[in-house]
Amino acid sequence: MTRTEERLIDALGAVGRSVRQEALPPLPARSPATGPSRWGRWLAPLAAAASVVLIVVVVSAVHPFSGPGRHRQAVATPRYYATVEQGGIVIRATATGTVTGKVPNERPGHGGFGRYASSVAAVDGGREFFAAFSGTTASFVDKTWLYSFHLTSAGRVTGLAVVRGGVFRGLLAGNAMAVSPDGSKVALTLFRQPNPKSVGNPAEIGVLDLATGTRALWLGGLRHSGLIVRIPSVSWSADGRSLVFVSLWCSYGAVGSQYCAPEAGYGQVRTLRLTPGGGRLSQGSVLLADSRSYPHIIQVRSGPRGKSLIVVVLSARTVGMVNPEPLALRVIQIPLAGGRLAGGRPRLLYRGAVDGVPNVFLGSDASGRFLLLAWAQNGWIDHGRLRLLPPQGGVAFGDTW
Repeated sequence: MTRTEERLIDALGAVGRSVRQEALPPLPARSPATGPSRWGRWLAPLAAAASVVLIVVVVSAVHPFSGPGRHRQAVATPRYYATVEQGGIVIRATATGTVTGKVPNERPGHGGFGRYASSVAAVDGGREFFAAFSGTTASFVDKTWLYSFHLTSAGRVTGLAVVRGGVFRGLLAGNAMAVSPDGSKVALTLFRQPNPKSVGNPAEIGVLDLATGTRALWLGGLRHSGLIVRIPSVSWSADGRSLVFVSLWCSYGAVGSQYCAPEAGYGQVRTLRLTPGGGRLSQGSVLLADSRSYPHIIQVRSGPRGKSLIVVVLSARTVGMVNPEPLALRVIQIPLAGGRLAGGRPRLLYRGAVDGVPNVFLGSDASGRFLLLAWAQNGWIDHGRLRLLPPQGGVAFGDTW
């Protein structure tokens, strides 16, 4: 490549970055889902504002592990992102942080104790979303409802409806969900209310075929004496035949935090080969475990084209300390080959620090090119720097675009 060509590429990238969102033409609208449900009609746009979310947006196109080249191809970030907040699902414009749509929680009094948003995921393209809401019915039965909806070119919610086979009785939804690369299946974490008389293994992974409504559940096999397993993160392999998830072992007293057990070996990145009818969580293999290099793994995503793992790692410390010191947070990209660690050099995407007992969530678009990191700040990563975005303050329980 000549120097003239390099300058032209640089100039083109600069022009692309200078284009405001308002000047971008709208994406072609997708056909809405057939007929909103009765609850969908109740879920009209809400006048009351939901609590503000904290999101760190990590924008990362994959580059060779030998290091980034001198020039990077300009790739437009998604126009909208969806966030789980205390009030429900909130849609925001990426460029401004403006709220464009909502799917609010259902308050108690509608035949039960309400329905509350737990997780959200998007199909590649950022125009079709899935959201899990959980609640307890008037007859004291736990349920999870899986909804789909679309975004208009203006970012408004349309076509809200429960998907075929998307009601899970006796199960509540966790905070993790992912759509398969071809958009045909949804995987989500689920759990049953634990029995106080025994230390059980309530965490499960459910996979729903969107075309047929067929469901499969994976549970059991990851028991540790005196601890309960949690699954804070789930992602699909590039071929859509396997899942990658994080398993954490926690005491019952560690409810509400991902920081459960700091000892090495209590956090694992595992694979799960999907088979008809479901099975045991333990039937897969361990890709990565807590170690000195990765002291506390809490989140994972499959990288673009399945050639890497992207993990969130915290530094280890004793749980339960008064006024604990800040934890170092790292987002690391690890090369894969054939679904296994390739032995190449990991790449540090972001380094920061978190205070207190954190809950961190790593999301992305379906392609894995653009990463979302929700914790205690709001911004996007540009060559390892944090560039702040509105809004600031609040709590995010998961996000996608």
